[in-house]
This record gives sequence, C-alpha cells and structure tokens, in this order.
Amino acid sequence: MDKLGIEPKLILAQLVNFGIIMFVLTKLLYKPILSMLEKRRKKIEEGLALTEKMKLEEEKMEVKKSKMIADTRKVGIVMIDEAKVQAKNEAKAIIEAAHKEADEIIAKGKEQAEAEREAMKKEVQNEAVELATGMAKRLLSSVMTAEAQRTVLAKHIKELREIA
Repeated sequence: MDKLGIEPKLILAQLVNFGIIMFVLTKLLYKPILSMLEKRRKKIEEGLALTEKMKLEEEKMEVKKSKMIADTRKVGIVMIDEAKVQAKNEAKAIIEAAHKEADEIIAKGKEQAEAEREAMKKEVQNEAVELATGMAKRLLSSVMTAEAQRTVLAKHIKELREIA
C-alpha cells in the first residue's frame, strides 16, 4: 500500500477524526437540527389543522349567516305583509267611518228637510184657513148675522184644523 501512496496510519487517523467529527456533529448539530425540524413540522401540521378547522368554522358560519339572512328576509316579508293588511284594515275603517258620517249627515239633512216641510205645510194650512175665513166672512156678512157667522166659522175652522 506504500506503493500506492496510501498510509494506513493516516487513513486510520482520518477515520478516527471522521468518527469524532461525526459523533460531535450528531450530538451537537444533527440532533438539535432534527428536533428543531420536527418541532417546525409539528407547528406546520398544527397550523394546517387549525387552518382546516377555521375553514370548517367559516363554512359553518357562512351557513348560519345564510340561514339568518333567509330567516330575516322571511320575517321582514311577514312584517311587510302584516303592515299591508293593517293598512288595508285601517283604510277600510277610515272609509267605513267616512260613510257612516256621510250617512249621518244625509239623515240629519233629511230630518231638517222634513221638519221644514212640515213647518211650511202648517204655515200654508194656517194661511189657507185664514184666507178661507176671510173669504167666508165676506160672503157670509151679506147673507148672515154676525152671531151666525161666528158659529159657522168656528165650526168650519175647527174642522179644517182637524183635517190638517
């Protein structure tokens, strides 16, 4: 081996040095680096798991949000429908009140017209009685005495007032 330029002592020393360096590197560098890499791998896995969990939570929240929006819309539609019904009922009540008030005004007007008609009728009857009395006095004054005229007139006036 000397002929090849290989010295066994040197190779042995290099092997011992290489073993010592390997032992030192393994203990001081390789294991800490591996443990650090393992910790990082675990943190990354935990982060991925947390991300996946957060995605699931986000999907659940999105479903809840959609459901709440749909429920809110339904409630809003129901409230709008109720408001429309209430508005229709109030409009109907207002219209009914207006019709009732108009009917009352018409009834009062009819009553007033009837009362005025009755008053006019009585007035016309009284005037007719007075006119008839005046005419009868003129006609009877030439034919009958004053006492006879009074009795006949009183009798006929009484009959006219009973008819009226």
